[in-house]
Amino acid sequence: MKTKLFTLLFTILALGACKKEINLEVRKIHETDKTAQWNIDIHRSVFSFPEKEVEESCVKFNDEITGLINGIHAAFIEQCKETVTGLDSMGYKQAAPFELYIQDSVFLADKNYISLLMSSYEMLGGANGITHFYGVNYDMKNRRFLNKKDILNYDKAQEINSLLKENLKNPDKCYTFEAPTVENFTALTFTLHTVDFTYAKYILGPGACGPVTISIPRSKMHGMLKFSNAPTR
Repeated sequence: MKTKLFTLLFTILALGACKKEINLEVRKIHETDKTAQWNIDIHRSVFSFPEKEVEESCVKFNDEITGLINGIHAAFIEQCKETVTGLDSMGYKQAAPFELYIQDSVFLADKNYISLLMSSYEMLGGANGITHFYGVNYDMKNRRFLNKKDILNYDKAQEINSLLKENLKNPDKCYTFEAPTVENFTALTFTLHTVDFTYAKYILGPGACGPVTISIPRSKMHGMLKFSNAPTR
């Protein structure tokens, strides 16, 4: 299990390797919840800034992330209890604590936007756990969260799909299931220089290939982005 967890953490760090464009103050928080039935480990980012208006916008973003994490946490505990009850009814004992690991990678954090990729890894028995990805994108000035249609111009879907195929790093020819498109990605994030499409395991290829993030240079996406004041430098 330790080897699998190390591999997972390395993969998540690799997916967020293009980050570092951060001007807001970022504090890392570590929380744990451990019982005989579960082991929950949470690493999350909290944003702040000295200017009042910017700080108020950060608070709204932080509260949304707190709600997302609390929802994942609560749903996992409910699953744990149901699974333990099911095992007990069949006369089996839980072999080891179930596991939940939550962490994030900050792609962009400045006075204009926050773009963050959150991942949750859940192990409820069996040979393999499940990793979920959440792209959280936020317009700081307008204090609103952006969905994929706020960011991408879907009238240009064909052109974006071509760029996705062009920028997919696939030297071992592992991703053979589907072509990457604007319809089948799992999470969307962005930096000042790229738009980043994350695909979970099993979408583009077998589970052994793992998840993948395709980064498209924004300099190649003229007319393909919709969100206001999109930085292009």
